[in-house]
Amino acid sequence: MVTITPYEPGAPTDALHAIWEATLGTTPSYSLPPGKLHALLNYPTARVFLARTDEIVGWALTYTIRAGTAVDPSMQHLRGGLSALAVHPSHQRRGVGSALHSAAVAYLETAVRASFAASTPRPTEGAIQLGSAFPRIFPGLPEGAPAIDFFGKRGWTLGERATDLYGALPSCVDLGQFTAPAEAKGVVFRAATAADADTVMRMQHAEFGGYCGWPDLFATFFEAGRAQDIHLALRGGEVIGATLAAVKGSPAHVRLAWPDTLGEACGVIACVGVSAAARGTGAGVGLTAAGMVELTRRGADGVFIDWASMLGFYERFGVQAWAAPYVTATRRVT
Repeated sequence: MVTITPYEPGAPTDALHAIWEATLGTTPSYSLPPGKLHALLNYPTARVFLARTDEIVGWALTYTIRAGTAVDPSMQHLRGGLSALAVHPSHQRRGVGSALHSAAVAYLETAVRASFAASTPRPTEGAIQLGSAFPRIFPGLPEGAPAIDFFGKRGWTLGERATDLYGALPSCVDLGQFTAPAEAKGVVFRAATAADADTVMRMQHAEFGGYCGWPDLFATFFEAGRAQDIHLALRGGEVIGATLAAVKGSPAHVRLAWPDTLGEACGVIACVGVSAAARGTGAGVGLTAAGMVELTRRGADGVFIDWASMLGFYERFGVQAWAAPYVTATRRVT
């Protein structure tokens, strides 16, 4: 008989790591060091469920995150994420996955529904995603995985296709060709400093306030003294775009599963965004290229670009799809 119990934060995770490596970890790209998985399982917003017989035979990892930016009173409720679910091969097709799924979804639905009171006006519905925003192992289901049918039969609505990308640094292409068009229109690219915090955050809140976890992550970088991991696009002295261009040890590396597994000093490009009024200037393309140049200057040996839904946009910079594309999926909470 299988019982579902909560994981006690801080407890050993050797058995959970062994299950991961016996399932998703059999794909070399998805193998995780024990310490990295332990950190993800023990992140402050994590809730982990264990399936036990006489030993642990499966587990599910969930996260919650604020639905929007910290300054938007209408987005203070939570968004849930079923980040991972793994069952040892010896116990698959015995109802273990279904039991873990039910426990995880019930917890997330309750947490999201209870958080509605935090937003003004009170929302009438919320959401849970398959995968997670931050922290993140996957943004969805690896495409072609048998589990797509499992989740499709359990109330999940499949959505867009997305991918992670990786490329070695220095880039194999001339990145200057991508900054020049915007520079010819008066756009300047540079690393942020602590003095830019207020200006950058105003732009983030105004332009990307509805992006779950995005503006708050920029704030985390400033608060951690990592302004240099943010790269800016400016025109006439005004910040018109920003991206994370972060080297090893950054808050992004803490929250993402894979950069620390790719080379000795893999950097991260994430949350590339340009204000609506400045789109069409080439600032977004230039900002990405300038961020990669800055990563190279700071010693990064590669770059990981996470959760890209604009398929084909990033490949021009010499990066390629990493592992399998993902299929995103959500379910409503009312």
